[in-house]
Amino acid sequence: MPFHAKGLCPGCYQFVFHLDKNKEWNHRKCYGLDKETYNRITKECVLCGFDKVVDLHHLDQNKKNNSETNLIGLCPNHHKMLHDFRYREEIIKQLKEKGYNTPADLKLSYK
Repeated sequence: MPFHAKGLCPGCYQFVFHLDKNKEWNHRKCYGLDKETYNRITKECVLCGFDKVVDLHHLDQNKKNNSETNLIGLCPNHHKMLHDFRYREEIIKQLKEKGYNTPADLKLSYK
């Protein structure tokens, strides 16, 4: 296999050295957000402040509604808990305490 610069194959080189450009393109394509806006929203989890890995969450769960008021950053734990019926009400309560509005239909649970 031929090696590209820095001793990497072409695919690995592209991944390692052009990752930021690829992420920026994906943010614009999927969310219509520029790099700075995406980074600001996903700087830290709005619930716990974790800042290593932060997911983008749509408050109204409409993936086409990419207005900044509908987007928040959540750590993977809180994001998974919000989408799990067992913990949804707890996370919604925490979001409301922090001043975020969530639609009423998200309160559905298995009780």
